[in-house]
Amino acid sequence: MLSVQGQSRAIAQLQRSLAAGRLASTWLFSGPQGVGKFTLAMELARTVMCDKPLRGKNGGRVPQLPGDFVLTLPCGVCESCRAVASGGHPDMHIITRQLIRYHDKGGKSKGTTLSIDVIRGEITGDQAEGKEAKIAKRAFRGRGKFFIIDEADLMEGQAQNALLKTLEEPPPETYLILVTTSPGELLSTIRSRSQLVEFGELPEGVMVPALAEAGLSAADAALMGRLARGSLGRALRWIEDIRVIEKKKAREGGGGDDEETTDKYTPEGILAWARELGAVLDRLVAGRNGASDVAGVMAKFAGEFAGLALERDKLASADRAKRDGIQLLMAMAGEWFADRLRQGFGVPYGAAMPGESGALDSRLAPQLIAAAREAEWQIDMNANDKILLAATTTRWEMLLREK
Repeated sequence: MLSVQGQSRAIAQLQRSLAAGRLASTWLFSGPQGVGKFTLAMELARTVMCDKPLRGKNGGRVPQLPGDFVLTLPCGVCESCRAVASGGHPDMHIITRQLIRYHDKGGKSKGTTLSIDVIRGEITGDQAEGKEAKIAKRAFRGRGKFFIIDEADLMEGQAQNALLKTLEEPPPETYLILVTTSPGELLSTIRSRSQLVEFGELPEGVMVPALAEAGLSAADAALMGRLARGSLGRALRWIEDIRVIEKKKAREGGGGDDEETTDKYTPEGILAWARELGAVLDRLVAGRNGASDVAGVMAKFAGEFAGLALERDKLASADRAKRDGIQLLMAMAGEWFADRLRQGFGVPYGAAMPGESGALDSRLAPQLIAAAREAEWQIDMNANDKILLAATTTRWEMLLREK
């Protein structure tokens, strides 16, 4: 449990519950993507199901707890701990949207939501379909059962209602953990029956060393950490994307018969996108690029982002992935403009976005940032991506030319 970095408040809350012997039956782990929610959920399950849990004084390891507080930690070596680590514990159930491939009779679902078929098949059961309620079965090892629902906010309405009936009368020694980035998407009745644990963005002091350990240079680790907005999971996924591109390029260089080409992927992935976006924004500020140049670059990289997302998950929605890519690029542009504003005030950001332009007019930069932020919101509201890119970049150009 202590291996989850940057979330000591969440760890302290769970440790207090363990020490008091009052572990809630339903938990809501809420916070940004990739900051340790799912990992800590797994660690909580491993701790509870450990055959010989370790107990010892805190000694400052969790700052929010007294030094003499007795921590409860998994031993890591017993049969139960090993089974959780290997994914083979009979009382551990991980529910993800990808499980639709096992429960969709038609085989046509794209797995973009958590359907009622998954919830019934993995948790609540369905008498009409002859599906047993896994949550009602006795624990195999007698130390309780855990059901961890990842991306719980993607549950469809029917799925949430089916789950709610279980939450109203939870079986003894059964624990449900809902992992989510958007708790507001869950029914208020589900939220009210859950013990909330809030997670925050990971600090730079956690992000940069972890990314450097993953193989990035100090400068690239700092930039990647900033792009990821405190999400280590997101940054590590981008590093893996870079490796995928490198492997494809190596196969082609070796004369293999792989039909896939790397033409659609820029080497160094998101790091290269940030540098090229910075360069094209530099030229926009200098009057050497127009709105269409910026829009073209952003559309290209959004397409690459979507392609890499589909490489990772064949059930992903290409349209949703492209929109996520545009949202990311708009956020990057907003940060680029914010850097110029900070330069103007003489307080530059440590890990600056790539670019050479000096400070912008302090009255102009906020308008450029606001346009980027509005575009982030509009793409989430299903605005037409091509029109959105054209309108936003044209707005930037008009503001710059009016200065």
